[in-house]
Amino acid sequence: MQRRSAHRPRGPLASQRRGTLRLALVIGVLVLINLYVFLWRDSTSVPELMEQAAVGGDASTLVPRAGDELAAVEPEDGAEDVAPAEPGRRVDGEVLSGDSMGRILRREGLTPPEADKLIRAISPVMDLRRIQVGQSYRLHFADDGSLLEFEFDVSRIIRIRASRDGTGAITAEKLEAETEVRVMELSGEIRTSLYHTIKDLGESPSLVAFFVDVFAYDLNFYVDTHKGDTFRMLVEKEYLGDEFLRYRRVVGAEYSGRAGTFHAFWWKRPDRDEGTYYNADGRSTEKTLLKSPLKYARVSSRYNPRRMHPVLHRVKGHWGTDYAAATGTPIWAAASGKIIYRGRRGGAGNAVILRHPNGMVTQYFHMSKFAKGQKVGQYVKQKQVIGYVGATGLATGPHLHFGVKVNGRHVDPQKIKMKPGPPVPRKYMAKFREETAEIVERLRNIPVKRLAAIPAEQPQSVLPN
Repeated sequence: MQRRSAHRPRGPLASQRRGTLRLALVIGVLVLINLYVFLWRDSTSVPELMEQAAVGGDASTLVPRAGDELAAVEPEDGAEDVAPAEPGRRVDGEVLSGDSMGRILRREGLTPPEADKLIRAISPVMDLRRIQVGQSYRLHFADDGSLLEFEFDVSRIIRIRASRDGTGAITAEKLEAETEVRVMELSGEIRTSLYHTIKDLGESPSLVAFFVDVFAYDLNFYVDTHKGDTFRMLVEKEYLGDEFLRYRRVVGAEYSGRAGTFHAFWWKRPDRDEGTYYNADGRSTEKTLLKSPLKYARVSSRYNPRRMHPVLHRVKGHWGTDYAAATGTPIWAAASGKIIYRGRRGGAGNAVILRHPNGMVTQYFHMSKFAKGQKVGQYVKQKQVIGYVGATGLATGPHLHFGVKVNGRHVDPQKIKMKPGPPVPRKYMAKFREETAEIVERLRNIPVKRLAAIPAEQPQSVLPN
């Protein structure tokens, strides 16, 4: 009987098994090497490499090993710190001709609901009807296009700021820069006119309006000023740092000339909200009627019951005074009163008639146009503009016909005895004298500044150009 060998013969299947075993061994070694390199070794592990990537540098310099010292990183020469860019979009702009707040916001990309929300927020702190060409504004939008902040420069010292809070609501506030008011001395001698003298002193001609307003009851600066007249004044000037912003109030003034010497001191009674002007004795500088209700060039026709009418060419009473002035010259209410007529009135053209206390009525004829926003039944204050000079109706040129009636009868406006306003009450006189004493003394001691002589060829007109 034949025995079979105990060893199986080598064949293809045995060789395949041995190859598989060797491959598994090699793969296992490679796996162990990779685990060591990418998971356990410090400088090459995956976590280490991710940390290096996060900080954006070489691990050997940015991530110190144990025992290494951390060296300070010096900036390159000329390198500057750059602030991170703010998110969103910023817009700078300025008010254009014909702009309204709504138009501005639509132009800059606000949706109607966003614009409406902003306008309702800023309306309580800003008069949206008084925006002016050239005023600047800024908007800051978020990345999603919603408004974060809005700023509007009303003036050099007033800014409106609106911003969105955490709830999404928009709130607004008025920001005012801190300014300083200084009381400054000013004086001069009239060489050609008050206008030119103040201008030659380096001041704004707007100061002329003060004299015209405060002394208008006693003087007409377009007729009554003469060469050699003098003035002194103490005026409040407002500054932002060293930058002059504007005139505030004239606290004391003197005008001296052929017509006499006149004083005005601003003072507020303890029982009043607003101050007014008095002379050194406490008498009011205001009177019941202005000496003239406009800035005129000349009186073209006086009160005359038997004047020959220049258009009708027949004798017809002229029941007032005609003041020749350029078309468009503002006309003031000669006294506070109620508008009882406003419209076209035959030969009188465009006319306004006011009724005042004590039975007085004043008439203003031939206007080119009326002041806006006024109507019959409305009360106007003394020196408030009610219309503008023109030549409507029967007129040969631009002028104002100013008439006055007292108890229904015409009177000559230039002969009316004007009554002064109420003086400082006796119970306040001591307080008035105490609070104005320093101003009175300081005004008295201001030396009059004499300007250089006028060249012979320069005209000596008392009227401004």
